[in-house]
Amino acid sequence: MKKTTPLGVEIDYREYWKRRKERLWCNLQLNYERMRTLLSTGQFTLEDFCEFLFQSEKKAKIAEKMIKLVKHSEEPLTFKRIASLLNTPKSTTWQVYLMLKRAGIFQRKTKAEPVRLSTKFSEVLEDLELWWKNYVKVK
Repeated sequence: MKKTTPLGVEIDYREYWKRRKERLWCNLQLNYERMRTLLSTGQFTLEDFCEFLFQSEKKAKIAEKMIKLVKHSEEPLTFKRIASLLNTPKSTTWQVYLMLKRAGIFQRKTKAEPVRLSTKFSEVLEDLELWWKNYVKVK
């Protein structure tokens, strides 16, 4: 089955969705002074964290709600349940979920498994921090 991309290129349907999913990544953008001030004064919040991960204000808000929901839920939540509880557009909610999963903030092995918070994000940042410190030292 063929699909026509927004640029008018005909591509295999599965390949189209594979390529489309590849573009759903978080982009880290640092406002160094603001972030440093918030972190050093203990005022950095989940809202700030989500704004740090997402350029879109809409997606940042959905991410914040989604993370809070998963963290504070009494019961394990599937994506379908999260989407219904958030009452947000399903496609946008799915994009945010994928971004959080790919960034290592959420983890889930199968569709039937509940969504859980993960420490992979912080582990990668620690490794990145070590790499950067070593990179800067080497001449």
